[in-house]
Amino acid sequence: MTSFIKHWFVIFFIVSINNNSLPQECKALLTIQSDIEEIFVFVDDTLAGNGKTVDINLEPGSYKIVTTENTRLWDARSFIDTLEIEFCENINLKYKFNSEVLLNSEPQDAQVFSNDSLMGYTPLLIPMEFDRIRLEKFGYETAIVNYAEFNENQPVRLNFTGEIDEGKFFDKTLFKVLVGSMLALGVATAYFKLEADTKFDEYQITGDDELLTQTNRLDEISGVTFVAMQINFGLIIYFFLVE
Repeated sequence: MTSFIKHWFVIFFIVSINNNSLPQECKALLTIQSDIEEIFVFVDDTLAGNGKTVDINLEPGSYKIVTTENTRLWDARSFIDTLEIEFCENINLKYKFNSEVLLNSEPQDAQVFSNDSLMGYTPLLIPMEFDRIRLEKFGYETAIVNYAEFNENQPVRLNFTGEIDEGKFFDKTLFKVLVGSMLALGVATAYFKLEADTKFDEYQITGDDELLTQTNRLDEISGVTFVAMQINFGLIIYFFLVE
């Protein structure tokens, strides 16, 4: 009986040693997610999977992970990471390939604000780091855009409030008329002044009183056009300051 017990004890001891000496099969689950429809994931330069989300089982060790958007594009964007896996664990990696998105509105030329900072006017490329932005346009309701609900393919529709934006002064017909007339008055002033100087030079040579009369008349016309040009210029400054 004692020999039988010793025999089974030896067998149990050997089996226990063998079980303890065998390495346990352990793999980590690596999940890679992206913000585009298809990515390609390479582990140590070997393609491990593709899709919007890629799951890979990895044993403990050191790995080089390369995630690229499209291997067929010469300027394909990619991310490179090195992973050290020591235990059976779940690892999640998220990559954003779209660093900027196109923000458009209907109607366009709306102001785009991040907090109180003006970023520009629609259509506008904006970084993805902004979770919430504000659109403002005269005559339309303010629109708040959350990135989580944003659709790049659809412009943000602004609700009309009934107020018509007459535009900036520099874009109005009045500004163009004032500038055009100011230039014309300037040319006229210079012309009549030169004519007056010419007549006066002739008067000094000949002493003809008619030439002096013509000189005075041309000087008067030149003075009138010069005053009109100044008034015109003053109106431009006034409307600019009022706006």
